Amino acid sequence: MDRVPYAELVAECSRVLEARGFAPQRARLAARVFADNTCDGVPSHGLNRFPGFVRDIDSGRVDPSAEAECVGSFGTLEQWDAHRGPGVLTATAAMTRAVELARESTIGCVALRNANHWMRAATYGLQAAAAGCLAVCWTNTTRLMPPHGSAEKRIGNNPLCMAVPVPDGDTVLLDMALSQFSGGRTDLLRRSGDSFPVPGGYDEEGRLSTDPGAVRRSGRPLPIGHWKGSGLALCLDLLATLLSGGLATWQIALDGAAIGVGCAQVFLAFDLAAIDDGDSAAEIVAAVLADFGSATPLEGERVTYPGQRSAETRRLNMAEGIAVDAEFWAETRRL
Repeated sequence: MDRVPYAELVAECSRVLEARGFAPQRARLAARVFADNTCDGVPSHGLNRFPGFVRDIDSGRVDPSAEAECVGSFGTLEQWDAHRGPGVLTATAAMTRAVELARESTIGCVALRNANHWMRAATYGLQAAAAGCLAVCWTNTTRLMPPHGSAEKRIGNNPLCMAVPVPDGDTVLLDMALSQFSGGRTDLLRRSGDSFPVPGGYDEEGRLSTDPGAVRRSGRPLPIGHWKGSGLALCLDLLATLLSGGLATWQIALDGAAIGVGCAQVFLAFDLAAIDDGDSAAEIVAAVLADFGSATPLEGERVTYPGQRSAETRRLNMAEGIAVDAEFWAETRRL
């Protein structure tokens, strides 16, 4: 691993994107998303994914000039069309609008269709939390895992994010795929030669396995909670499809597109200031987290709430330079 200053990583990714038709401001915004994800310790949706993102641009799957636009308004719900523009930019625009709607009506929802891969769901939860809003957002995907009780891929791993702002603290940030381990995490472990800490799917003989390579070869990652994760993935797909008027998981698969191309996404924001009586929200959050953190840890463990560890990683990387995979960094510099 190498360590690279944050500004250098942003500048290098911006250079590559500007060379492919991005306006300078859009290039820098997209580059910052990839840098932020890497800085937070999620390189699978940051630098390691950047060369693939560039290939999607070069192949025409991503239109660097396309922008999301509102195509339908229904009170506090708006439908937007991403026109298959850069997923990190169209998702940012959608959450920006969801926050604006929440400012007006307490709740705001933007349902986005024809979208590309947004990389890391947490990006948009953090965006809303920085504006003082609670957030829920999710996306559907192509067929990536089998439903419970089958070996055939029919459901997406449909990443889901929930975010709660914490005054004077790290945002509560739940970001999870509905497979036991995301595809990006699986590839990182396979690349490093490490194993899953718990079974992450089935091997080609149909046995539960902690081998990331075996799960990749079988194409059978395990839904979280078995039937519960399977059912949640289906429901999130239905909600995203119905709210956005976009493609469902099975249609994205039949479209023959790359993972995440043409997907549907939902962005929900809740303006806490509209319902908060003084400092009660901050006090409630502090009390809940204090009780949560008071649990006696098991030997060798830490009790942390979602988002704490990634925030710690961010502070370390900002101080010492972002830890990057030397091979992906070299590939990016060659682009």
